[in-house]
Amino acid sequence: MPPFALLLILCQTMPSDSTMDWLLTEKSAPAATQPATEPATQPTSPLTQKPQAGEVPATITLSDGTTLIGRCWTTVGKPLRVWDDEKKQYMDLSLEMIASMDAEVLWERDEAEWRFKTSGEDEKVYTGKTYPARETQYKVTLANGDNVTGGIVAPIYVKQPDQPTRQLVLHKRAKGDVGQTLKQLVYVKSIRVGEASK
Repeated sequence: MPPFALLLILCQTMPSDSTMDWLLTEKSAPAATQPATEPATQPTSPLTQKPQAGEVPATITLSDGTTLIGRCWTTVGKPLRVWDDEKKQYMDLSLEMIASMDAEVLWERDEAEWRFKTSGEDEKVYTGKTYPARETQYKVTLANGDNVTGGIVAPIYVKQPDQPTRQLVLHKRAKGDVGQTLKQLVYVKSIRVGEASK
């Protein structure tokens, strides 16, 4: 007798189980068995999860005139590292220590795009295209009135009411895409800490 015929006979002769029959006819499991929330092991992103400490109210102005008002923070556990030109050393500052930051553009220009003439050769040729480039430093005024000016490279996150969290980057040197203009290469022009409610 083939195995599937034996299985068919066994299924037909077994007593019926009303609970099993009911479960098999339901299209989905009862709501109580569905997980209420996502597992705690789900990875979190700084763009979806607010840090518990280091968050400050702030007003951020971009070089294109955009103003962002909300809660601001940087990478959790990592202060802003500023190169102090006068003291020739790095200073680590938390956002809570800062009253304001203002960008100072050291230079900006359209750079020519060059490429190698042929693969494996050292000779380069101008493509006729350009890309924007800029070097920026920040004058940081601390809450105690002290100032430090220097280059910063760090992410800044800002959460406005009813808006998704936005990530900005404080650049020391920034390079745009080929064909882009300097105006399109937007940078953080200023940050005013403690002004989110104004």
